[in-house]
Amino acid sequence: EVFPTFAVYKDDKDMKIRNILFTPTLFIVMMSALFSCGVDRWPEYAAETELDTWIDSVMRQEYLWYEEIPTVTPNKYFLAPAQFLKELIYTTLDKNYSYIDTLNKVESPNYGFDYTLIKNSNVDTLYNALVTNVLPGSPAADAKLQRGEWIIKVDDKHITKKNETQLLQSGNALKLTLGKYELQKDSETKKDKGVVVETRTINMGAERMVEDDPIPVYRIITSATGVTVGYIVYNHFTAGTATEKDKYNNKLREISHVFASAGVTKVVLDLRYNTGGSLECAQLLASLLAPKEAVGHIFAELKHNNKQSYKDFSLLFDPDLIGSGVNMNIEGGYILTSSTTTGVAGTFYDCLYPVANWEILGAALPSTGVATESFINPKHGWSLNPVVCNVYNIAGESHGGGSFPAKYTVDETSLTNLVTFLPLGDKEETLFSMALGIIDGTYPPKEEEKPKPDEGTTEEKPETRTLKHVYHSQGYRVKGGIKLK
Repeated sequence: EVFPTFAVYKDDKDMKIRNILFTPTLFIVMMSALFSCGVDRWPEYAAETELDTWIDSVMRQEYLWYEEIPTVTPNKYFLAPAQFLKELIYTTLDKNYSYIDTLNKVESPNYGFDYTLIKNSNVDTLYNALVTNVLPGSPAADAKLQRGEWIIKVDDKHITKKNETQLLQSGNALKLTLGKYELQKDSETKKDKGVVVETRTINMGAERMVEDDPIPVYRIITSATGVTVGYIVYNHFTAGTATEKDKYNNKLREISHVFASAGVTKVVLDLRYNTGGSLECAQLLASLLAPKEAVGHIFAELKHNNKQSYKDFSLLFDPDLIGSGVNMNIEGGYILTSSTTTGVAGTFYDCLYPVANWEILGAALPSTGVATESFINPKHGWSLNPVVCNVYNIAGESHGGGSFPAKYTVDETSLTNLVTFLPLGDKEETLFSMALGIIDGTYPPKEEEKPKPDEGTTEEKPETRTLKHVYHSQGYRVKGGIKLK
C-alpha cells in the first residue's frame, strides 16, 4: 500500500503550490492502489464506502436541491457519514437543516434543569448559574428548584469557569446554595445595580433518566379585565414516546377540552425553548387552535423536487387529526419566543397567521420554510434526514431562510427584566405578563404612565456577562414515528 508523505515548507506560497499538486496526486495514487495490475480492488473497500454510497444515492433522488449536489471524487466516500453529508448539501439554502444521526443513540440521565452561566459582578473569577428551565419529575423538580433562581454555590464551593462542569454536570447528588436577583441602589453612583442575594439551600438527587415532556406547564388565567386566557408551554413538537406513540398529542387534545370548557378566548403559546420536531404535531396544534371556519381548509402545501413531485400534497386544519380533541376556535393569541426557538415553530406560525391574528413577543422567529424526511439504513444503523420539500401556507407563501419579527422585542436578561425572570406561567413573569398586559390594554404603558427613572439611573444591561447556556438536550431530534420534520 502507498501512503502520502508530508513535508514542512519554507513559506505559504511554496505550501500552496505543493498542496495543489498533492490533491490530484493523492487521488491518482489511491485509484492506482484500487485498480493496480488490472485488478478491480474496489470490492475490497465496499464495506468502508457502502454507507456513504447509500447517502449519495438517497440525496440525488430525494433532496430538494439535488441539482446543486456537486460531483464527488471517490476518495470522499471514505469520510465519516456526517462529514460526507456536508460534501453534498447546498449550503446557500440548506442552513444545517439536513442531518444524519445514528439509530444507536441512547438517552442520557440528567438533573432536569437548564441554566445560563453568568459572571459574578463583584468577583471577576466567579460565576452564578441562572436556572432557565426545570423539567417536571426530575431531580431538580423534586428538590423544588425553580426557574429564575440563581445557583451561587455547589457543595459549598463557588462556581468558576474551571470547575463548572465538574460541579453542575458531575451526575452526583448536589447541595445547592441558591439566591434571587434584586436591584439595589449603589451608594456611590446612585444607579441601580443587580445583586444576587442568597436565599436558601437545597439538596438535589443524582442524575437519572427524565421524561422530556414537551408540555411541562399549562394553565388558565383570568386577566385583569376578565378575559379567560389559556397558557401552554410547548418545548418540542413530538407525538409521543417509544412505548406510547401518541402520548403528547393526546395531551394536547385533553388540553383543548380543558380550555374550551373554561371558555378560553385567547391563548399564549410559549415556544421560548422549542427546538423543533414533527410537522404533523404542528398541524395538530394548529387544527386545535384555528378559528372554526378554517377547519377543513388548507394548513400547508408541500412541494418536492421534480423527481418526487408525485409526493406533493396538502395538509389541512384537519378534523380527523383533531380526533378526541376539540377545535377551540381561537381568533388570535400570542407566541412567546427567544433566541433558542428554532425548527418547525416558524413553519407553524407561517401557516397559522393567514387565518388568525397571532403576534410574536420576545425575539424574531426564524422560518425554515422546508421539511426533512427520515430515510433509515437498518444495516448500518443510521437515519438520513435531508430537506425534501418546501412548505407553503394557504396564501402560497414560504418564508424559508427569513424570520418573522417580534411585535415587541424583549431582552429577558436586561437589568429590569432579570427581576421578573420567574417560573413559567407566573403572571408576573416577563413575557407572560406582557402578553396579559396587551390583552388588557395596559401594555405598552401610556407615556404619562411610564415611571420616570431616578436621576442617575439607566436602563442598561446588568454588569454581569454571560459565559454560556447549558441545556439538558442540545437540540431535539424526533426519533422514529412521523417522518416529516
